[in-house]
Amino acid sequence: MDLRVVRDWLYGQWIAWRIADFHSRGGKVVMITGSYGKTSVRELAYDLLRQKYRVVATSRNYNTAVGIAKTIRWELMQDTQWLIVEVGAYRVGEIAQFAGWIRPEIGVISGIARQHLTRFGSWEQIKRAKTELAKYIQARGGILVANGSDETVRELIKEAVWYEGIEREEVNRAGAREIARVCGMSDEEIKQREKHWRSIPSRFEITAERYGMAVIDDSYNSNEKSFKEAVEYLGKQINCTRIVVTPGLLELGRESEGIHLELGKLMARWSDYVILVGKNERTQAMAKGIGKAVKVVWIQKTMEFMEAVKQLQLKKEPLVLIENDIPEELS
Repeated sequence: MDLRVVRDWLYGQWIAWRIADFHSRGGKVVMITGSYGKTSVRELAYDLLRQKYRVVATSRNYNTAVGIAKTIRWELMQDTQWLIVEVGAYRVGEIAQFAGWIRPEIGVISGIARQHLTRFGSWEQIKRAKTELAKYIQARGGILVANGSDETVRELIKEAVWYEGIEREEVNRAGAREIARVCGMSDEEIKQREKHWRSIPSRFEITAERYGMAVIDDSYNSNEKSFKEAVEYLGKQINCTRIVVTPGLLELGRESEGIHLELGKLMARWSDYVILVGKNERTQAMAKGIGKAVKVVWIQKTMEFMEAVKQLQLKKEPLVLIENDIPEELS
């Protein structure tokens, strides 16, 4: 028997007990899941809601049974009104199981992408898993908030409170606004409190200080869709020398070569230089997709990009997109 499954089930029973007590006091739960965007939407929604309500949200990457239990144990108070829970999953049935423990009044689907294909087994299994929250909410008369800019979500979800946008930050902020609305905030209250939004580290964070040059830091937990969105955004910054730094994406299974080939073609279209981290099947597939369209530079570790950019002797100031970061032992 998988010990992780047993451990999570035991934590889940404790979570269910504490959530039942929370609901008995009038507390309500927002559950957020998806292949991408869920942490950003969670943080932005928290920034809005905390200006009006007593709210607790899971933090960092606490989206497993253990992490959620820690948040409930140490942060949920007697006067908490809203609990925002981010939930991750690696197999079919996990999201439904979490929903049964957490019993959310509001469910949020932030996006569906071909992420963790190795663990799920197929794209169809991912789509099945990521829509479990929608089925739970709809069966119990709750409110479902969903990213209408994601074509897969639109295809699979028939009825929801939709949010949309063009660029990633716009989409995530739209999601946070819709969550705030269904939680009872007025448009005027939301507008007044948007000034309190914080930047979220390493999630499309634009900085000109940390690395000694202008950088779009998107190094945390990338996936195929967010990768494409980030590269297309970079491509529009025509007043800069556009540089992508990436080691590629993990856990794409049998589709890895094809996806990385397509990402290479995309970078060839929207960038001036590509810096590939490590020589492996991922980066070699991207290099094949890039071809001779733009110059490719090879480095061993992500942070070596700073010296690599300096050596390019550019005429225009660089704008560097760091797309994903992979632990050295997995690169």
